[in-house]
Amino acid sequence: MSKEFNDKLDDFSRKIEYVRRGPMGVPKILTIDLAVVAVDHIYDVSGNIFYIWSAPDESSYISIKVNETSQPAIAYSVHTGLETPFHRLIITTPAGQAGNIVLIYGTEAPELLRLIDNRSTTVAGVGGVLDELRGDLTPENWGAEVAVGVAAVQLYAANVVRKSAIIQSKQVNAGLVYVGFDNTVGPTIWVAELQAGMAFSIDDYRGPLWAEASIAGQLVGGGEW
Repeated sequence: MSKEFNDKLDDFSRKIEYVRRGPMGVPKILTIDLAVVAVDHIYDVSGNIFYIWSAPDESSYISIKVNETSQPAIAYSVHTGLETPFHRLIITTPAGQAGNIVLIYGTEAPELLRLIDNRSTTVAGVGGVLDELRGDLTPENWGAEVAVGVAAVQLYAANVVRKSAIIQSKQVNAGLVYVGFDNTVGPTIWVAELQAGMAFSIDDYRGPLWAEASIAGQLVGGGEW
């Protein structure tokens, strides 16, 4: 056998001997309840690596200072961590969150402890895409039909959480309904011209929606979600 191989074998054997003597390189778990608001709460834990293993969603986070309260607070969310020696973690849990964050920490990294989490390369950042594809369980806005006349009427204000919207001209209408993005909508400026019974829907637009009719008293319904 080559000297390089023998050296690797000897090194591995030494590491196994260390492991047999005690819980060397074994990660520990710290569970933090996000519903409990805390500022600079001190956790007397030590190691040289910590990692946010799981969280309710990708927007959930905690702020961590390492060793001293005078150090800068860094926000950590799921699939993020730090490899550095520490003898305490000072953690702030902001208000308005729920569920648990699971923080894994340990020592002897990277020699005897290395976290493997392939989720960070496959699912990070797709939470919002998944929400968009699934849609909402409840609508953002809908209600009684609206009368539209020859003056522009705002049907929906800008809505940052809107995923989709629909507007329909009532079947009994005698005139046309023009749909647009601001109060200049009319017979010559529109994105949809609706005859009686026709509908217009739009995805991934979160700005205002306006309407004007060719004659007074035209009724429209719809909703946004």
